[in-house]
Amino acid sequence: MKRHKCIKRQSMDVGQMILASQNSQLSTRVRKVDQMKLRDLFSALLIARNVPFALVEWKEFRDICAYLNDDFKPISRNTGKADVVKKHKAQKEVIRNRLKLAPGRICLTSDMWTSVTTTGYISLTAHYLDKDWVLQKKLLNFSPLPPPHTGEHLSSKLFAMIEDWGIEEKVSNITLDNVANNGACAGIMKSRLVAKKILLNDGKYFHVRCCAHILALIVKEGLTKIDPAVLKIRASVKSLKKSQVRKQKFLDIVETLGMSGLKKGIRQDVKTRWNSTYLMLDSCILYKPVFSHLKLVDSDYEDCPTNEEWEQIEVVTKFLKVFHELTKVFSGSKYPTSNLYFERICQVQVLLKKQSRSNIEFIRNMVKEMQSKFDSYWKELSPTLAMAVVLDPRSKMNFVKFTYSKLYPDERELKCQVNKVHSNIKELFNEYYTLSSSRASNSCAAQNLSVQNFGNFAAQEGSDFFQEYVATQERGGNVLTDLSELDEYLGETYKGCLNSLDILNYWKNHEQQYPVLSRMAGDILSIPISTVASESAFSIGGRVIDRFRSSLLPENAEALITTRDWEYGIGKEDTDEDNVIVEEDILGFEPDAVEDGAVEDVEEVTREHPVNPRALPGTGTDGINDHP
Repeated sequence: MKRHKCIKRQSMDVGQMILASQNSQLSTRVRKVDQMKLRDLFSALLIARNVPFALVEWKEFRDICAYLNDDFKPISRNTGKADVVKKHKAQKEVIRNRLKLAPGRICLTSDMWTSVTTTGYISLTAHYLDKDWVLQKKLLNFSPLPPPHTGEHLSSKLFAMIEDWGIEEKVSNITLDNVANNGACAGIMKSRLVAKKILLNDGKYFHVRCCAHILALIVKEGLTKIDPAVLKIRASVKSLKKSQVRKQKFLDIVETLGMSGLKKGIRQDVKTRWNSTYLMLDSCILYKPVFSHLKLVDSDYEDCPTNEEWEQIEVVTKFLKVFHELTKVFSGSKYPTSNLYFERICQVQVLLKKQSRSNIEFIRNMVKEMQSKFDSYWKELSPTLAMAVVLDPRSKMNFVKFTYSKLYPDERELKCQVNKVHSNIKELFNEYYTLSSSRASNSCAAQNLSVQNFGNFAAQEGSDFFQEYVATQERGGNVLTDLSELDEYLGETYKGCLNSLDILNYWKNHEQQYPVLSRMAGDILSIPISTVASESAFSIGGRVIDRFRSSLLPENAEALITTRDWEYGIGKEDTDEDNVIVEEDILGFEPDAVEDGAVEDVEEVTREHPVNPRALPGTGTDGINDHP
């Protein structure tokens, strides 16, 4: 029988038909489907890839699953939605516990956005250091925000979200854009938190203005001075994009002039985003000879800048490069940015002062407009965030004095500015030490409560008298002890490498040496100086709530977007053309990757993003996102 060759027999060994070897163990080849595990995988797919809930009902998708296993049981889109919401709630509890266990305070950023359905949304993002001194960013909320968008309404909405997460007692500050309603909102929030004695120094450092937005407003003041040249460049790029004949002529000229080796394409800008305008000008300068030659061979091309305008564009582009690099630095969310602010902003101040004496008249006029806008923010932000650079062991007070010496030639004014920074950091440190001492006293009192004798009235009177003495020492005598830790740090010479330092790792390693100062440093270094982290949520939001899914309920949209951020973060594949600068590959070269954390420019009048004119609202009414 073993030698018999049966033509109907598919396998020489029946064991191979039903058994398989995996990890040195035998198992059945066809395993039973775990329906709950399958539903969990489906919900992960819906969250990670921004696909509609109706995916699980598509015939082709179900056919694939049924082909892989006969035991597959299809689910409805409502079940898929319920699984996503369930996963969101479970993950929310995990994030809530992490926020409670955070050793330091929590910094917040918030921003607003209008979807394709004209529904307003507000995002809230938390920034904090975990127990391992790693900077964390979590998108807490992506909630609808009905009008009116007044300061009172915004503050009520933010407080409702903060209380829901149970982090009101740990709030340190909030970073917002520079519009009037945000200023009013921050003032209301500050008043309430100060009344509850949550904020330090009476909320002096609670409201942080978005530095990236400040830079945008400053640059836009300057760009108005070269509007004619910018308009010509913008029209030239658009004409290349719209006319295939002109584009081909342009490419032929590039080949003729021997410039085909350039590995940079021409970008088209979005006129409301200054950094995209800078990138457009920077890319077009390389092809100046090509544009000039195109004007000679194409009689219909009338938008070529003159030689004088090209000179203006070159000068301004070099000038704006500093602001563009600063914007990218300030837009990071995976590394501390508060300690980078002081040096970079001082660079801007020095640059503006230098260019105000330029030999070129239009540069002087441009800088004059920019300087007036800059000065309105400099006095408010400089003393506050200068403390962060003092907590960089490579800089300390010597760097503050060195930098201010370039800005304030007068010795008296220089001394006044340096002393202001020094007194601010001393005052804040005393608050941290007092808070730390009170916590230690409360902990000690709780431990000794069971052995205290409360029957001795004389002892009680003595205790009250002693408590008054202790309070006096905390206000006066203990300040000397407080300052000894700060003075020890300021007097210590840094012996490490000056060019590279992981500042969070430094304070982690010196936590035992400077227990109070390290806690203060962690809270200050966690402060985000831009709202880019909150704005980045709108990149995913624009994809989740698009013209095909406009009937998606707000609570379902929040579950998708926030859970996506918690589990996967925001990557380059999430960037949306209406939220991130897109490079137009006009010359046929591969576009460069969009910088991580690229910030968009905003209008000064309002921070709500305009409705996408290309997107039409859908007609669904069941609250489930369906493709038509």
